[in-house]
Amino acid sequence: MLRLIIIFIFALFQFSSYSQTWTHDFETAGGYTTSDAECTDGSDDYFIRTDGSNTNDDPTSPQGSFYFAAQDIDAAGCPAIAGANGTLDFDDIDISNCTGLSLEILAATFNTSKWDNVDYVHILYDIDNSGTWSNLIWFENNGATYNTVAQVDTDFNGVGDGLILSPTFQNIIGSIAGSGALIDIRIEFQLNAGSEDINLDNIRIFGTGCGAPSSSILTGVITGNPFTVDCAGTADAGTINFTSTGTFIGGNIYTAQLSDAAGSFASPTSIGTLASTANSGTINITIPAGTASGSGYLIRVISDNPVTTGSSSAVFTITQTGTCGPTLPAGLIINEWSNGPAGSQEYYEFVVAGQCGELVDIRGYILDDNNGTFTTPASYSGTASGIAPGHFRFAFVAQWASIPVGSLILIYNANDPNTDLPADDPTDANNDSLYVVPHNNALFERCLSMPIAAAPDSLYTPCTYTVSPLSGWGALSLRNSGDAIQVRQPDGTYYQGVSYGGSEISGGPNNLKLFTGSGSAMAGWFTNGDFFDISNWTSGAANVTNQTAGLANNALNQAWLLEMRDSQTENCPFTTLPVEITLFEGWNEPYGNKIIWETATEKNSDYFVIDRSIDGKSWIEVQTIKSVGNSETTSKYSTVDIGFEEVMNYYRLSQYDLDGTEKRHYKSVTIDNSIVSDIELIGIYNILGQPVTYEYKGLQIHVFSNGTSKKVLH
Repeated sequence: MLRLIIIFIFALFQFSSYSQTWTHDFETAGGYTTSDAECTDGSDDYFIRTDGSNTNDDPTSPQGSFYFAAQDIDAAGCPAIAGANGTLDFDDIDISNCTGLSLEILAATFNTSKWDNVDYVHILYDIDNSGTWSNLIWFENNGATYNTVAQVDTDFNGVGDGLILSPTFQNIIGSIAGSGALIDIRIEFQLNAGSEDINLDNIRIFGTGCGAPSSSILTGVITGNPFTVDCAGTADAGTINFTSTGTFIGGNIYTAQLSDAAGSFASPTSIGTLASTANSGTINITIPAGTASGSGYLIRVISDNPVTTGSSSAVFTITQTGTCGPTLPAGLIINEWSNGPAGSQEYYEFVVAGQCGELVDIRGYILDDNNGTFTTPASYSGTASGIAPGHFRFAFVAQWASIPVGSLILIYNANDPNTDLPADDPTDANNDSLYVVPHNNALFERCLSMPIAAAPDSLYTPCTYTVSPLSGWGALSLRNSGDAIQVRQPDGTYYQGVSYGGSEISGGPNNLKLFTGSGSAMAGWFTNGDFFDISNWTSGAANVTNQTAGLANNALNQAWLLEMRDSQTENCPFTTLPVEITLFEGWNEPYGNKIIWETATEKNSDYFVIDRSIDGKSWIEVQTIKSVGNSETTSKYSTVDIGFEEVMNYYRLSQYDLDGTEKRHYKSVTIDNSIVSDIELIGIYNILGQPVTYEYKGLQIHVFSNGTSKKVLH
C-alpha cells in the first residue's frame, strides 16, 4: 500500500547520456505513409501535413511551418488496418547498436471538448519486422460520453489516466523495450466525428550507443575575464559565444555552464541561457557572487532539444573578494495582519528580510491567502478553506528593485479602509522605512485564474496578470472561519505564512497556526527572533490597542526592526546557519520517512540533528549526523525515520558549530502519514511527459492506480 504524503524534493533529471538517432518534423512530405486520407462520410475528414492554412485546424505550429493533423477518421470509407480506422506509418528506422530507446512526440488536441468514448490514437512499434506490434503511447478518453480533453493511457487499458492533452502542444515520451537493427512506428487513429482531432509534430527516437550525435556544439570565446566576485553579494558579468552543427528544434535552450575551480563539470552551475535554434550565438553570463577563487575554471555550452553537450572553453580565472558569511534568503516576512474590526477592513503588513543594512529586490514576490498549502488533505474538496482564485504580486517596477532590509510594507483593502491605518505613502516619500499602499495601486499586479479550490497549492505560472490599477481585494480577502496569509517567492516557492481557523486549516509547512476558531475581528502579529517559530507570534482582537499598522508591534519588535535597518549591527536579528543549505526535503517510502538535505558550502560545522514532532511544539531527536565541516562544494546528507507516527509528522534541521553553538534551518519538512490507502503510485512524469523520479526538481505529475493524477510542485 502507498502512504499518501506531502513531499518536497529537489534534484535534477536529464537525458545527458542520450543521443538522437532519428527524427521527423513534417517539414518535408516524405518519410511516412498513411491509410486513405479522405474518408467518405463528411467534408471534415482528413489526414494532412498542414502549414496552418486548413480552417479546421489551429494555425499555430509548435515547431517550424508544418505539422501533421488528423480529424474525423472513422469506419465510413476508411480502411481498417490492424484494428484501426486510419494509420500513419514510419518504416525501417535504423536503430543499430542502440539501447535504452525512447520515442518522443509533440501532440495536441485543438478541439478539446469533443473526444468521446470511442476515440483513440495508438502509437505502436515493431522491431526487425517481426509482425508483432507492441504498445508505446496511447491517447484515450476517460470513459465518459464526452471527455474534456484526450489523455495519455499509461497502462494501455483503454482508459485515459495520464497526462491531459490540450491546445498547447505537449511533449510525450514512451519507452521502447528491446533492441534490434530496424524499427517500424505505427500511429493508429479513430476519431468518429468532424469536431474531433489530434495534431502531431516532431517525432524522434533516441537512446544510448547510437553512434555519433546528430548535433554538436563548439564553445567559443569568453569576454569579461578575469572575473572578480564579492562574497558579500556582488557578481560579475560577461559573454560566451558558440557555434553548433545539426538541427535544433524550436523551444531549444542553449545553456552556459560553469565548472568548479578544478575544471570539473560534475556539478555545473548554470550562468546564462539563450533560447535559439540557430547554429551560432552569444550568451550573456553572470558569475555568481561568492564563487570560490580559482584559476582552473571552464565554461561549456549545452542544449536541450536535442540534448547536446558542447566542448569546453579555454581555462580562466575567478577571484573572490570579501569574507563569506552565512547567507539569509531575502524576501518578505509577515509582521502583522488584521481581519479588521468590522466589514472587510483587512490589511497585511510585511517586513523586508535579508542581511542587515542591505537592499532587497522584491519584484515578483507573491502575496496570497490560503491556496491549499494550509488546508488539511481531507478538506481539499470538503470546504473552501479560504481558498480563493487569484493572488497579488509586486509589480516589476524600479521602486521594488531595491528596498532596504527592515522596511515595513503595509497593503490594505482600499474599498473598505481600516480606521487605524496611517496615511498613504506608496513610495516612502518621507523616508521613514514605511510604504503604505492601497491594494488598487499599480505597484501591484493581480491574477485571478489560479489557484482554485480543486487544485491545492497550485502553480503560480503561467498566469495572466493585470498591470493596470486594480479594483478587487478578493484574491487577498480573509475568510472569517479560517484562512491564511502567505508569501511566495517569484517562482511560486513557499517562503512564509501564518494561519488560523478550524480543523480544516493546518499550520502549513512551519506549523504556524496562530489560533483555532473564528478570525472575525481578529489580528495577529510577530514579536522578534525566529519568525518560523509559533512562540514568537501573538493574536488578539482587531482593536486600536492591538492594531499597530505601520508601527512596531511592541518594544521587542521595534528593537528587532531597528537592528535590521542598521548596516553596522554586529548581531543581525536572524537565526542563520554557518552553512548554505540548498535543499531540505522529505517523503515517505515503504521502509520509513526519508529526509534529505544538501549544503553548497560549510564553515566550521560539526554535526546536524534531525528532530521530529507531531504538534510542532514537542520535538524528539531522530538522528545525529556528522557534517563535512569545511567545504566549498556540494555535500549531501540523508536519514530514514522508521519511528514516525501515523499522523502529520514535522521534521526540523539543526546544525552545530565546532564550538557547540546551535543554529536551526528556517524551513521544516512536513510528511502526512495519517492516510493509508490501497491506491498505488504507478508513475511520475514531468510536464513534458518524461518519466522522472521523486527527486526531480519542478512540476511532477503523479499517476495513481485508480486512474487519477495529481500535480505536485517540488
